[in-house]
Amino acid sequence: MTRQMIFSIAVAALLAGCGVAARDSVPSLAPPSRPAPATGDARADAAIAAFARSSGVEQFTVVVMRGEDKLLNHHHGGFDDRTQLPIASASKWLVGATIMSLVDDGLLDLEAPISRYVPDLPPEYGALRLSQLLSYTAGLPSLMKFVEFKQPPSISLTRSAQLAAEVPLASSPGTQFDYGGANLQFLGAAAEQVTGKRWQQIFDERIAAPTGMTNTLWGGAFQAPARENGPANPMLQGGAWTTANDYAAFLTMIAQNGQVQGRQILSADAVARMGRVMTLGLRKGFTAPGAQGKDVEYLLAHWCERRVEDRCTFETSPGLYGTYPWVDRESGLHGVIFLKDRLRRISEEERTLRNALLAIYG
Repeated sequence: MTRQMIFSIAVAALLAGCGVAARDSVPSLAPPSRPAPATGDARADAAIAAFARSSGVEQFTVVVMRGEDKLLNHHHGGFDDRTQLPIASASKWLVGATIMSLVDDGLLDLEAPISRYVPDLPPEYGALRLSQLLSYTAGLPSLMKFVEFKQPPSISLTRSAQLAAEVPLASSPGTQFDYGGANLQFLGAAAEQVTGKRWQQIFDERIAAPTGMTNTLWGGAFQAPARENGPANPMLQGGAWTTANDYAAFLTMIAQNGQVQGRQILSADAVARMGRVMTLGLRKGFTAPGAQGKDVEYLLAHWCERRVEDRCTFETSPGLYGTYPWVDRESGLHGVIFLKDRLRRISEEERTLRNALLAIYG
């Protein structure tokens, strides 16, 4: 398949998330292979069955945890612990954590200009702060420009950022939120520059291995990446492929303020910084399909559904294909609904299921 064909499919699927194309533009899955097991809790069984009926989704996994205790790990249809899916924009939260690990070590500074780390950028791009890029407030064009979708996978992330910087800024930095541009390619380039390593290795060493994520790879949104010889230019805003258990392990680290099994992966300060609202009072340009209402704000590389002033109490990162992770600071619960469909079609049903499970296990 040529790069142009992949880009055309990408555009079709992303526009489908915006309600522009038909549902069959979403990549298909194999048919379910076995009936869903009972959860052991009749209320959870009823909520899951209601979701399956109302959404029409035949295969999915639901995980609910408190701390490191798994309260629910339910596979529906043919899914199991080994099922690996593209998670689209749910990838962004993983990027944010990886960048914050470099901030913890003093290798990156959120308030520094990106030109400190990435060479040969035009002045208007070079002055952008890392925090603006991570929060989609840097003034870059939104997802609708498909900037990095058009790039070859063989170039470096640094070259990806340099090419993205050839597109004029769409707004003045720090004045407007525009979701889903090539922002994260700049952060990935900075990470590679300060470590001398490729993105997959940085992520593996800093987040995946210490957190216990064994099946998360970076590539593009449509072709499963290989651990060996993966793309030099992964699509960081939407190119992670993972399993429900891997993502749940990541969420456990976030929910426990950077700690897993007594080991501090991110500092508590880094996790708190990630949970600070970045878009209060800013104009809202392009926002994500399936965004959760008019009061939703953006953090560093993920969404805030509930907040107290500028502190988020309910953090989420739903992806185009419907994978929907969340951390509820008030109840102490976290979890993920893991599937492949189309977020805009089923987001209300997913939130209904999630809220029912919060009521059951909270």
